[in-house]
Amino acid sequence: MNNPYAPPVAPAYPATNLYGAPQSTPVSELTVLRLRQTKPWVTLLSVIAFLLSGLMLLGGLAMVAVSLMKPGSRSQAVFGLIYLPLALLYVYPALKLWMYGTAIGRLVVSASPSDLEDALDQQKHFWKFAGIATLVTMVLYFLLIVALVGGAMTMFGKLL
Repeated sequence: MNNPYAPPVAPAYPATNLYGAPQSTPVSELTVLRLRQTKPWVTLLSVIAFLLSGLMLLGGLAMVAVSLMKPGSRSQAVFGLIYLPLALLYVYPALKLWMYGTAIGRLVVSASPSDLEDALDQQKHFWKFAGIATLVTMVLYFLLIVALVGGAMTMFGKLL
């Protein structure tokens, strides 16, 4: 017999994944194990990236401070000012790795498909950033090589 005073209960709908397909099974133990085994390495790389970012920031500030105290060392100030945004640039991948490791930790506890999706999403953001940074670096190196070769050819031409 139903209790007329019981609060209404929402119908139970099966959980769905990102594409709307029913998701009723937890993530396999092997998948959780493999990701759990990578978590210490992900955390280590994240901590190292945070530390290097902090050291770059301190180094950039020190270079600027020394150049202000020592007249005629403008090139040192320029390098110091270049280090500052580069140090901040390292924070994003470090943060994404940290969030990836945290999502793996949640997955180990829950074995939930949504926690797996979150972990993979954080990993995707990290690799997207790494790929874009690699492409930008390659283009900058190419332009630097072209400029150096062009400068050398110009200087060689003046010598003749």
